[in-house]
Amino acid sequence: MKKFFESKTFCLLVSLFCSLSLFMLAHNNKTLKSTNSTNTQLTSNESRSVSVPLQLNVNSEKYFVVGYPNNVRVDLTGPSALVTTTANTKNFKVVADLNRLTAGVHEVKLKQTGLNSELKAKIKPEKIKVNIQERKTATYPVQVDYSKKNIASGYKVSKAEKDISKAKITGPEEEVNKIKKVVAKVQLDKTIDNNLKQTTVIEALDEKGQTVNVVISPSTTTVNLTVEKENS
Repeated sequence: MKKFFESKTFCLLVSLFCSLSLFMLAHNNKTLKSTNSTNTQLTSNESRSVSVPLQLNVNSEKYFVVGYPNNVRVDLTGPSALVTTTANTKNFKVVADLNRLTAGVHEVKLKQTGLNSELKAKIKPEKIKVNIQERKTATYPVQVDYSKKNIASGYKVSKAEKDISKAKITGPEEEVNKIKKVVAKVQLDKTIDNNLKQTTVIEALDEKGQTVNVVISPSTTTVNLTVEKENS
């Protein structure tokens, strides 16, 4: 037995045991640190601000809403992992509920929905003012509009045709009532002395020639200008 304890085999076994013990100790410490790090990430709190679209709950068949922000800021606070995931995915909504309101100017409190219960949210601004207007639809004739200065000297436009004669206008009643004419503006970047075909946007203009913010259908038309020499 004494010879066994003094043998090379015994020494190798002892060395192997010590090496395995040190390896297991180091591995357990690494695992423990990793676990502690993961637990720290999950339990520590974090705050982050995100910008999210504002959604309106409104009877859009009856009303148009103007004067509200397209996006609002939300300050999120909670476990770091949840805050990071929510900030990246934005899997919640900020809503202004206008369903019980009638036409007029109102102050509305914003609410969030779909947010994890472990998170706290502070919406900025908390309240907004909205202008709810009656929805109005009207039909207007489409006129062709172009700059005569861009027609070459000695030439004239003998005919201006378009494939759309009328356009349907939809929007807030106050805006629709501002419309004086609906035009298809032909963009002439240079002086022309021959026929021109161009697809152009249809616009609604007020009495000052300013664009009125309404929905136009169809929104474009193709215009054909027939350019001829003037009679001498």
